[in-house]
Amino acid sequence: MENLVKTFELNLESSEMQIEDLGKSVYRINTKDSSKIIEVLAIDYDTKSMTIRHNHNTHDLIFKNKLDLVLDSMGIKRAVESLNADVKAPMPGKVLDVVVSEGDSIAKGDAILILEAMKMENVLKAENDCVIKKILISSSENVEKNQILVELDPA
Repeated sequence: MENLVKTFELNLESSEMQIEDLGKSVYRINTKDSSKIIEVLAIDYDTKSMTIRHNHNTHDLIFKNKLDLVLDSMGIKRAVESLNADVKAPMPGKVLDVVVSEGDSIAKGDAILILEAMKMENVLKAENDCVIKKILISSSENVEKNQILVELDPA
């Protein structure tokens, strides 16, 4: 299954948008054209990202300011993105299979493990060429969001 990334610009300083806290991490977002109810599942302040649920679908949002957009246009990644040396669970789930072994050299895009979450199988892949330093989990193990699953050494 291919990941589709949708990009849109949202001006958070707009007076046309109102956010109403409904409690228990649930919010109503009102604009002049629509009203949406979302549930915030997780927030990662280091990567400026948020996982939300809307209409029974889970979405990952990444927030970028003007500096982030300028750096993106220049092809420059922030240090927190470029130094990612670990594979973390993107959401709670169950490890179905670990397809690598410690010491394996893998290329960008190679499968590392399969995680079942929300009744779907998710293949976690290498973001860069690397060597598997240490595997911290095993098949059939339940994991939590952001739990480190595999440590990597850059190639």
